[in-house]
Amino acid sequence: MASLRTPLYREFLTPALHRRFTSAALITLVVCYAEAVLVADKCSIFWFWFPVGPAGIRTLLLFLSALSIFVLRVAQLHLGIRTTASPFETFTIYLFRLNTVQTLGWYLFSAWWFSEVYMWSVPESANLGWVAAGKAWERKRLNERPIYLRSVFFMLAILQSGSHLYYDYDSGSLPVTRAKTGASSGQPRKQEHPIFQMKALLPNLSRKTGIQAAGMAFWGPIIYTLFIRRAAWSLSLYFAALLWDVPASQLSYIPPYHYSLILRSFTSSVLLITLWEFSNAIFSTYLTQEPLKREQPLTSDSKDPNASLLNGLKAKRETVRTFAFCELALISQRFAARRKAIFADIDRPTGSAWNQIMTLCLGNILAISNRITEFQNPTTKSAVPPQRITIESLPSISSAPLRQESIFSNTRPPATTREKIESSVGIIAKSYGQSPQPAKPLKFLESQRAEGEKYLGVARQKLLTQSQQESLSSSGLLAQYNAYLIRFLQTPFGRPFRRTFKRRVSTVVLGSPVSELNSIIDSVNGLTALALASLTEDNYGKVAKDVPLLIQAFVSVIQSVEGFVKTLPVHWTDVEFSESDRRGEEVDLVVGSMKVGLKEMVDAFGKYATELGLTEMDIEAARRVAGVEADE
Repeated sequence: MASLRTPLYREFLTPALHRRFTSAALITLVVCYAEAVLVADKCSIFWFWFPVGPAGIRTLLLFLSALSIFVLRVAQLHLGIRTTASPFETFTIYLFRLNTVQTLGWYLFSAWWFSEVYMWSVPESANLGWVAAGKAWERKRLNERPIYLRSVFFMLAILQSGSHLYYDYDSGSLPVTRAKTGASSGQPRKQEHPIFQMKALLPNLSRKTGIQAAGMAFWGPIIYTLFIRRAAWSLSLYFAALLWDVPASQLSYIPPYHYSLILRSFTSSVLLITLWEFSNAIFSTYLTQEPLKREQPLTSDSKDPNASLLNGLKAKRETVRTFAFCELALISQRFAARRKAIFADIDRPTGSAWNQIMTLCLGNILAISNRITEFQNPTTKSAVPPQRITIESLPSISSAPLRQESIFSNTRPPATTREKIESSVGIIAKSYGQSPQPAKPLKFLESQRAEGEKYLGVARQKLLTQSQQESLSSSGLLAQYNAYLIRFLQTPFGRPFRRTFKRRVSTVVLGSPVSELNSIIDSVNGLTALALASLTEDNYGKVAKDVPLLIQAFVSVIQSVEGFVKTLPVHWTDVEFSESDRRGEEVDLVVGSMKVGLKEMVDAFGKYATELGLTEMDIEAARRVAGVEADE
């Protein structure tokens, strides 16, 4: 009998992501059609609105610009924000990565393709052709108006790439339950439909698009004239000469900055930035929906749902694992049938489903304490002992035996006349090489130096005040340097170099280089909800014996995080630190979720403390850590 293969979690996740990708693409296609209508020639009303005609062709061509952004997002997707100690550290880590070059390349391609479709779609009255005909007796010449407009699009691509990397558009955030468990608080609030989320984002997107387009309309002519114009003209002239008979004319002194061209650069910039921003927003909104299919967990269609879910929880890829923990949290809060199936699944070769889920979830939670311990006590790499090197003996140059007497002892006195002469000459030569005569000039120089320092000290005391003398000392110069450095850090230019308290705490507690906030919160909520539901749904009583372990783990991690936040010293670059900065939103969310879960488990299992092996001191300590007074 052939063994049935357990379906992997990504076999259920991938089709769901494809459906969301298709939905986002269809909505983006509508935006492309609207832009194709806006840039089209208004002379034919029927073909202007008919989607199968030229407007439809322009829509498909414009969609390639948006599709390039989708390809970029799929290639660089990660769930969780970047965690670094300072913006400058983020810059140094991510600047020379392939993802940075890839981001710039895809945006440049999108801008170039949009420019070609735009030039082809606008009417001839816009005068955006490659060459200008001129008068009847004149030869065709290169037109600088489209050169400027293409340069604007490329400048926008560079600007958008910087914004994409700075704000980390590649990150996605799955819905996180904030300090609340579904088993005790009823059904949690469901996630809004992507259309309503996009409606809420429209004001910010419109404001950002308008600001960038207006800024480019103002700064574009200046940047183009100073840095781009000559190179863009030469490159365009080279390609134009391949297709048209144009003379190698010189660049005119006056740029083509007509008000109509500036206005057209503004409107076209609005269209291009809208396409980019809308594509990024709709992709993030659809892709970060809850892992559900027809209001059921993704693994519900599997022949072995629990095995598929466990495969996802053990996955090495961060995206797959994060979606699996999110589905576990949803199952533990909303779907009673799946919870009962987890409790009843006790005969697996690798352990019961509950034991495996508890081990994986506790691994995410206890990893916080491990990271804090490693940060406070960094392990030193053990020194590798030097290897013994064996050198083969070299061939003997002389057959005479080696001298056995000490080489530092006095040699024997000369016996022959020749030896006496050699000895006398050697003594005279050594006397010149080892003569103590230079000692006198050295002593003279030292005395002159000491005398010079004496006169310099007297002059310093007579000409400078006491405060000026202190400022010119080594300690005074160092203090001035530190004062200038602190003053620089207080300016907006020094903000990227500040290693703020919140960022440092988040890097240690949530992990690096990408935050594991979603997996940690889902692990806490999943364990809490399953433990509470086991009171009525666990027929075998397997969960109850592990409740003390859960309580102890929650208490230990909460104490570890709170102690770390209280004792972590402030970095000297954090010049605007205040005690209120010791409360980070993400770290508080983790601690708050664990405190809520700890309180609910203590309230639910407190009456069974003796049977579970918990003492009154354990319950008191758990209540105190959770921030709840003990019952009277």
